[in-house]
Amino acid sequence: MSIDLFVSKKLFIIKDPQKIKGKPLNELLKYCNNPLDNHFLVLINDNFADSDSFSKKMPKNILKLNVSTPFHGELLKWAKFFIKENGKTISTELLNEIVDNCGDSLYNVKNEIDKICLLNNDEEEIKKDYISSETFFLRSSKRWELMNSIGIRDLEKSIKLAKSIINSPENMVSMIFPLMTFFQEILFFKMNNGTFIKPNSYIPLSRSIQNNLGDFSRNYRKEEIVLAIRKLKEIEIKQKTSNIDDETELTSFLYNAIG
Repeated sequence: MSIDLFVSKKLFIIKDPQKIKGKPLNELLKYCNNPLDNHFLVLINDNFADSDSFSKKMPKNILKLNVSTPFHGELLKWAKFFIKENGKTISTELLNEIVDNCGDSLYNVKNEIDKICLLNNDEEEIKKDYISSETFFLRSSKRWELMNSIGIRDLEKSIKLAKSIINSPENMVSMIFPLMTFFQEILFFKMNNGTFIKPNSYIPLSRSIQNNLGDFSRNYRKEEIVLAIRKLKEIEIKQKTSNIDDETELTSFLYNAIG
């Protein structure tokens, strides 16, 4: 690789570099050992299982940053810091609940805590009674409750929660992808015979749901999970081509998936 005539700066981003093999990998390692000053190279490796073996091949001068979502204990520490940063106090129980429901990323935890603190600007202590029903935290809480009831195949509770969700700012469109993610993760878990694997979806699930994927997968046959995913895909297409009642559509899906 040669230096540009006018020494322009360039940014290169390579996703999943651990998949590079043979001569291209050797060239990448060679460049990393002697990078150009005006070129910036970012390697993104989302596969935790491969990261250790791949990182060992990288030169020691390469800066490595772990930007994955911290474990629950670390998320709690960050959440406490965000509360303190806003000059507020909160009970450990409520803070745990916020992290459980919003802890799919550090960004979501901070964003939700900042919003809750802003809505309760006149109160020093954050209490659940003061949290607006419109907040992401409470909407997410209902969503995870619904997924939990679907996971344990409680049809009556699922329908009750679904009607409550649909009558809030949520609608069928906003529920399709989280539900599809939920069933996909159950399917991945079942296909790996209960072995823990890193979540495969682009829409993260709450920690409480992830912790129960094994139990949920045992409540469904593989064919039932695949059928539920296909049904959600059909609903997605129908949403784009016709006017349908969200409550009726979600209730019908639950009868098909659980009943």
